[in-house]
Amino acid sequence: MSSAASLFTVQQFFTRYGMSTYVALGNLGNLLIIAIFAQRSHRHNPCSFYLLWMTICNLICLDVGIIPIIFSLDHADISTVSVVSCKVQFYVRHTSFQMMRHYKVLACIDRFALSSMNATIRTFSQYRIAKRMVIIGGILWGLIVIFFAAVRTIENSSCNIFDPLYSLIYTIYYMVFAGVLPPLLIVFFSLLVMKNLKQMRARIKPTDTNVPSNHPGMNNTLRKRDRDLLKMVLVEVLFYVLSTLPFSIYLVYNMITSSATKSKDRKQIESFINYMTQSFLMYFNTALPFYIYILTSPSFRKQTRKLLWKVYAFSTGKPMRTEESGNTMIAAK
Repeated sequence: MSSAASLFTVQQFFTRYGMSTYVALGNLGNLLIIAIFAQRSHRHNPCSFYLLWMTICNLICLDVGIIPIIFSLDHADISTVSVVSCKVQFYVRHTSFQMMRHYKVLACIDRFALSSMNATIRTFSQYRIAKRMVIIGGILWGLIVIFFAAVRTIENSSCNIFDPLYSLIYTIYYMVFAGVLPPLLIVFFSLLVMKNLKQMRARIKPTDTNVPSNHPGMNNTLRKRDRDLLKMVLVEVLFYVLSTLPFSIYLVYNMITSSATKSKDRKQIESFINYMTQSFLMYFNTALPFYIYILTSPSFRKQTRKLLWKVYAFSTGKPMRTEESGNTMIAAK
């Protein structure tokens, strides 16, 4: 068996079993996150609002991006059936991806604002502002992605941008607004959160009477929640960078070698690398958040147990257990 045929077999195996597994687990996890952050206790928390919409975007990315790939193993590829389906599928999944990245950055900014010693900066962490930012982000990316969807077409059973100029523009755009800027902003504001928490521990004492009662440092529980949040953010940032950086590198390589003469085996290898970086790894990232939260945040684990108990009690007709409302988690990405 040739190397090209071997790579094709491996790709099919990853799609049929790997993608199918993480689509199922990812859908379950994302639905549980949505159920948790749609509850009344989180409904008007700005960071929970960002997380809710980020998870909705993850769900759309996962299903619109991966299910057609799995379906194409035994049937026609939906994205190449027609030019319209090529453009629409790309538009929906890429808009959702960009909105998800946008809301992830906003959630980090919200945590930075909430933990700030500056009262003016803390005003950013408000539910009404979160609603506006979510709407603005949705409109912004909905308009930007129209251009990149419009210039896509179908050649050789592939839905892509084949015009060299537009391909260059897309490469630069993707590297900046997906591969570089979001991770940098997330890391930057995460570091600011750590700095703010350190300042609160150093400056705010139980006997301080000049500190506003609504300052986050006056609430030890909130400080613990922010520490949980920090772990969630840092771990998710790590996975985000690991899952998006390879495709950014591949785009640069593809742009540099676009005019080179390539053998059939080289083309097959490049196709496999494109599959792993653009499809398998990036979409795997959309299935991870629930499991990252579960592993890194005791507060989120408690909320999940509470939710599952509610579902079990409702399905069996058993009475609900009551828990102290003060233990409600404030989570953020």
